[in-house]
Amino acid sequence: MQNTTTNNQETLSAAISKFIDICKAHKKPLLVILIAVVVLAGGISGYVSHRKNTLQNSWARFYDAQLALLSQGQEAGFAAFDQLNEAYPDTDAAYYGKLMQADLLFTEENFAQAEDIYKTLLNAKNPQVRAIAAVSLGGAQQAVQDYKESISTLQNFITANPTSFALPQAYFTLALSQELSGDTAAALDTYKKLLEDYTQTYFGVFAKDKINQLSK
Repeated sequence: MQNTTTNNQETLSAAISKFIDICKAHKKPLLVILIAVVVLAGGISGYVSHRKNTLQNSWARFYDAQLALLSQGQEAGFAAFDQLNEAYPDTDAAYYGKLMQADLLFTEENFAQAEDIYKTLLNAKNPQVRAIAAVSLGGAQQAVQDYKESISTLQNFITANPTSFALPQAYFTLALSQELSGDTAAALDTYKKLLEDYTQTYFGVFAKDKINQLSK
C-alpha cells in the first residue's frame, strides 16, 4: 500500500511538472521562474474517513480542473480551479491549483495577477507551497521592476528557511534583482554564494559567468 501511494505521488508530481514545462515552452515571459513542484497527495494511515474523503475528492477536482484547462482553455480551467478552492480550501489540491494558475499567468506576462496569487499562498499550511510561493513572488516582483520588494521578499525567505529545497532559486533570483537594481556589489556577493554552495549546478555555472562579467 505504501509503495502504491508513493508511486502515485511521484506520478502526479511528474505530470504537473511536465505540464508546466510544456506551457512555459510556448511562452516568452520576461523571466520564467524555475519551479520545483512537489505534490504530497498520499493518504496517511490513521486519518479519519472524512479526511480521506476530502483528500480524494479534492484531488479529483484538481484532475478535473486540469483537464478543463487542457481541453477547454484557460477561462474554463481557472473557473474550475476557483471552484476547487471554494469547495476544499486549505487542501494541497487547492494550493497546487492556485500555484498552477499563478504560474500560467506569469508565463503570459500577467505579472501583477500572478503576484496577487503568490501572496495568498505565503500563509499556506503546506511548507513546500509556501517556499514555492515566496520565491515565485520574488520573481514576479522582479518582473514588474519592483526590485526593492523582490530583494526584501527573497532575503526574508532565505533568512527564515536556511535549509529549504528552494534556496538555489532564491539566491539566483535575489542576485538578479540586486544586479538589476544597480547594486552590483551585493549582486556579486550573492553570485559568489551561489557559486560556492552550488558549484556543479546550473546556478553555479550561471553565477560564475556573472561574476566574470561584473568583475570587469
